[in-house]
Amino acid sequence: MTPADAAELLSLCAAFDRRTIGEADAHAWARALRDVPLDEDTRTAVAEHYGHTDKWITAAQIREMRTRIRNNRIGAAHPVYDGNPDETGAEFAERRRAQITAAADGTLPARTITHAIGATPSLDVLALTAGIGRAIDDNQPRPYVPAAVAVAEQLADQGFGARRRNFPELEVECPLHTCRARERSRCRRPSGTELREHTHDVRQRAYTERLGRLMRQPPAPRHHRAHHTTGGDNR
Repeated sequence: MTPADAAELLSLCAAFDRRTIGEADAHAWARALRDVPLDEDTRTAVAEHYGHTDKWITAAQIREMRTRIRNNRIGAAHPVYDGNPDETGAEFAERRRAQITAAADGTLPARTITHAIGATPSLDVLALTAGIGRAIDDNQPRPYVPAAVAVAEQLADQGFGARRRNFPELEVECPLHTCRARERSRCRRPSGTELREHTHDVRQRAYTERLGRLMRQPPAPRHHRAHHTTGGDNR
């Protein structure tokens, strides 16, 4: 950065903090930032600083902010250099440095690490992942459903529509002595009016106990017919 560049940079800073600028300031900043060019990243560093604080920016903060901006681009681009078996060490270093600089400048666009190393999924994998979230066809195997859930769903869908699904305990009689509502009938108050929003607690517990008994009931034994592998009387 030349003194003229530094003077332009200080003018940008003064637009935010109203500082006064002299020739000595321009020479001092040019010396502190002698290896930093006056480019868009440097100007952006000033704008980023004053976008978060009203404290005067220093030459060191401009250097730090500019480096951070460029490092973020490098990280997003994931620059990978495969190298050339015929190149010298100096050529490798030069080409690698050029690749890093292109990423920092934004010439190398942002990309995922899988794209950077050429490890994109195969066509077979893409075909498998395309089916994730797709509705299950009737011809395909059904997913496993726990027994308790299956019993509850079966009882809830036995022809009672939304009312049965909302109140599956209607499958059992209400044991409350002041109600005694029959199966598929709503619970009633002592006055005889139906309960529309809920059922009695004892009926809900009775339904839960019924589900528990169904789950604990052992499966019926399977009967196998005898198969004879040798001759004899098969009466």
